[in-house]
Amino acid sequence: MVSRRRARVAVAALAVVALAALGHAEQRPQQRTMRFAERGTTLYVTTDVTNLFDKAAYDRLEDGLASTVVIRLWVYPSGKKTPVAFQLLHREVVYDLWGEIYEVAVTGPSGRRLYRVKYKAEALKLVTGLDQVAIAEVGAIPYDKHFELAIVAELNPVSAETMAEVRRWLSDGAGGGLDRGGSFFGSFVSVFVNLKVPDADRVLRLVSQPFYRKRPKR
Repeated sequence: MVSRRRARVAVAALAVVALAALGHAEQRPQQRTMRFAERGTTLYVTTDVTNLFDKAAYDRLEDGLASTVVIRLWVYPSGKKTPVAFQLLHREVVYDLWGEIYEVAVTGPSGRRLYRVKYKAEALKLVTGLDQVAIAEVGAIPYDKHFELAIVAELNPVSAETMAEVRRWLSDGAGGGLDRGGSFFGSFVSVFVNLKVPDADRVLRLVSQPFYRKRPKR
């Protein structure tokens, strides 16, 4: 009898360990192939964070309450933990129950834009799509060196500190960099490398394939 009880306790302990390991694995960044383009003195990325929304979160877009998405992007050398550039994006969508229209505000390096769309799928694309978003000045990306882009997207952050930092960043105007990163820039290790879970409804972590700038042919 004692041996059976011990066996059950051991099995339960192993189950707890397995669940903890699974939970940790689910927090690990997802590899994502992204498109990078260089125009002038700026490096741009095209990708999306659509997986931030599960079915329940997607359905809640039509309940008339605002949904907020905060997206942080870090460019860093492959194999290193110190970023060379940082960018912040803020998106918000609310469904006008009377007008039966989705109102979307998108704020990023190019400023703030307002959209009114009829369909929920269109609203989702606006708040989760990253289409040619500026992520760094090319001067921070030396030729022939491999870099990666890390992304942390949060749905409805509830931390007062997080939202205060968002407002501070946005009030300073467009543009990113080491000098404007503040606590967001410094949080790269805590929320991406060491996988600290931000206080939000849902969190998505992505990491790009290694990329590099080719040296121009003479």
